[in-house]
Amino acid sequence: MRIDAESGEEAELAQVVAGKLKSLGLAVTQDDAGAKFGGNAGNVIGRLPGRVDLEPILLSAHLDRVPPGKGIKPVVEGDRIVSGGDTVLAADDLSGVVAILAGIRMARATKKELPPLEVVFTVSEEKGLKGAKYLDYSQIEAKRGFVFDSSSPVGVVILQSPTHVSMDVIITGKAAHAATNPGDGISAIKVAAETIRGFSFGRIDDQTTANIGVISGGVATNIVAEQVSFKGEIRSLDRDRALSLAKDCAERIDQTASRYGALAEVSTTVDYYGYTISRDAHVVKLAEKALSMSGKDAVYRSTMGGSDANVFNSMGLESIVLGMGAKDVHSTAESLPISELVAAGKLARCIILAGLGE
Repeated sequence: MRIDAESGEEAELAQVVAGKLKSLGLAVTQDDAGAKFGGNAGNVIGRLPGRVDLEPILLSAHLDRVPPGKGIKPVVEGDRIVSGGDTVLAADDLSGVVAILAGIRMARATKKELPPLEVVFTVSEEKGLKGAKYLDYSQIEAKRGFVFDSSSPVGVVILQSPTHVSMDVIITGKAAHAATNPGDGISAIKVAAETIRGFSFGRIDDQTTANIGVISGGVATNIVAEQVSFKGEIRSLDRDRALSLAKDCAERIDQTASRYGALAEVSTTVDYYGYTISRDAHVVKLAEKALSMSGKDAVYRSTMGGSDANVFNSMGLESIVLGMGAKDVHSTAESLPISELVAAGKLARCIILAGLGE
């Protein structure tokens, strides 16, 4: 946690975890993902050959953390780990990294032969899942994966995640003096306000949310604003619903701008596609078995957040996300119960051993 590793700046931490994987007997490479988006490190990929008659198991977590994530001073307070209060703790997602390393160490101490293991520690997950998007999938043989990256308690298995569509809008009107000849202008602010007024905020239905979170524009109070930009998002567990709503919003924005004589530039981008994993899927059954081995019951949930599992699933790597038990992530109040970290390590160990099919 003390190693600075905000998104795009994970090089030092990548070297440290690569060394730890090597000490556990894994062959380690680092792909060129970072070079593709301006980061200083690629994804760390570790491979441990195992019994050739068994399917490979992929274990994954991400190396980066959100700001303020530099100069972290972790402290043990009773039964939990906290930061000094002026930074995040980076339990999201170093708890996942540590759990995987501990799980491999314990599994190797338990059995001489293990199933083939693949470990992927991704970079820049917090900035658009970039590491997973640029991962060198030619190095991955596993068909099923476990992503250690949910703030839910250990025992929670995430089976469903939404499709996320972002919108970037620029409204261009016409500048004029706001006092002497306002009628010659077209206020981009007025047009933007009209389009936003018709936007559905918050929870649209039990599977869908929408929000506009950034807006900027204008130069001075005595100038009819010529340009305004705003950014929003739509998420839905129903992929078609997310795409349809984004299309409808873009069309309404364009129509409103045209009605005022303004120009609208609307860009919609699918940041990631959602997934739904059946409770009967082999990867889920393996997680269920591992949780039982570690003394926990599986609790199945959906989430409105995204993770590397969204990208993995879109690439045909069937993946679920597992709870790590961190509290108040993405804030300076973030903490990690030690019992949850221990439980996560045991779960990683049991997933590996459950892959033996014994």
